[in-house]
Amino acid sequence: MSGEALFREGEELGPVELRPDQGQVIRYCALQWAFPAFFYDEAAARAQGMPGTLVPGPLKVGLLYRAVEAWLGGRGWVRQVRATHRRPDLVGRPVVIAGRVVRVYEEGGRQRADLELAVINEEGQPSVRGFAVVEAGNGGR
Repeated sequence: MSGEALFREGEELGPVELRPDQGQVIRYCALQWAFPAFFYDEAAARAQGMPGTLVPGPLKVGLLYRAVEAWLGGRGWVRQVRATHRRPDLVGRPVVIAGRVVRVYEEGGRQRADLELAVINEEGQPSVRGFAVVEAGNGGR
């Protein structure tokens, strides 16, 4: 690989502890112009068999993206984030975002890295398994 390696296989991302709150969920719903009651009304969530109000899945993907950007710290940019949702997370409950670099390679003359990511709930179970691709540099910006 040409140039200095900015990413190392095995390099850790996080852990970053977050506690998505009702305000974040309501702002997300407003931005999406989608207002399913189980995201903001505890009685409606319980009526549908849920243990409480839920953090929307796409909002959790946004939290992953934000954690990856913070980890990059200006070393590069995020090319892609994908996620598979395993279980719901409840509003106001802590989650931890963690990950690691699993592969470093060169493509198109630029260093890239593949990351495995996870959102882990307070029981220590992954609620989201994710994957990201990052690229060193400014991405032509």
